Amino acid sequence: MFYLPIIPILQRMFASMQTTSHMTWHHENQSQECYLTHMMVKPESTLIVNILLSSTPYSCWHVIVTPYSLPPEMCMSKTYMFLSCLILGPSNPKAFIDVYLKTLIDDLKKLWVGILTCDVSRKQNCMMRAF
Repeated sequence: MFYLPIIPILQRMFASMQTTSHMTWHHENQSQECYLTHMMVKPESTLIVNILLSSTPYSCWHVIVTPYSLPPEMCMSKTYMFLSCLILGPSNPKAFIDVYLKTLIDDLKKLWVGILTCDVSRKQNCMMRAF
């Protein structure tokens, strides 16, 4: 298995002038509850991370993490879909998927509590959290 740490990738999104202002898009563009909208982020949160697991019978399994704090047109683009784990093998890893995902889960637990991150658009440090 290959693991690509997600925390440094997310921190780089706050360190880039191209993406940092978009990371709080949902907080700044909340709509009224009666309209169907893209998933909203709670005001105290900076990031939502969804994990998509493949279920096709290939020898290469991938775990992709996508930050949903971005505007809808950005959050599902290839640029912001991060390959987090690559599980190689001839058989389906479903029975032992928890073993393969342990490192990612450990990082997500750290992000639940918060990781100090520099937000270049605000020129200050902030606590980046994921749920």
